[in-house]
Amino acid sequence: MTSALRRLVIPALLMTALAGCGSTGPDTYELDEKHIQVDAGEEFTLSVPVDTAMGEWWYLTSPEPDPDVVRKTDKREEIEADDDAVGSGSGTDFFDFKAVAPGTTEIRLIQCPHGACVGDADGPVTPSPVPSGSPTPQKKYRATIHTFTVTVRKS
Repeated sequence: MTSALRRLVIPALLMTALAGCGSTGPDTYELDEKHIQVDAGEEFTLSVPVDTAMGEWWYLTSPEPDPDVVRKTDKREEIEADDDAVGSGSGTDFFDFKAVAPGTTEIRLIQCPHGACVGDADGPVTPSPVPSGSPTPQKKYRATIHTFTVTVRKS
């Protein structure tokens, strides 16, 4: 190989090899992606927006996904504080899962504005009951359940 050709080929091969090594992490799915397909053994993340100024939080709710198909591995959050108001800001909650074996299951996340849910992260979180005779809360103050259907394929 001539030295001029070597100077072109070697950097190109090195860049190709490095590009293959750079892992970007698990696939991330957002609220508009309700039907998810992954391979067994694959890790994936559900990403949901959080408005901490409204006291909003997200939780995994019941019924939980089939543990023989999908297993929750972690929950993380990234919050960006609003410099203009103490205790306010927005961000993202991340729910990490691992596809265990082929099958289909549902993952249900509950979006909880302040006071709209009962329970805590260690137990089932459900919408707060509305007392009899009370007006129905405005939509932005009600809990909302978001369902993701996950199909795990053989790897």
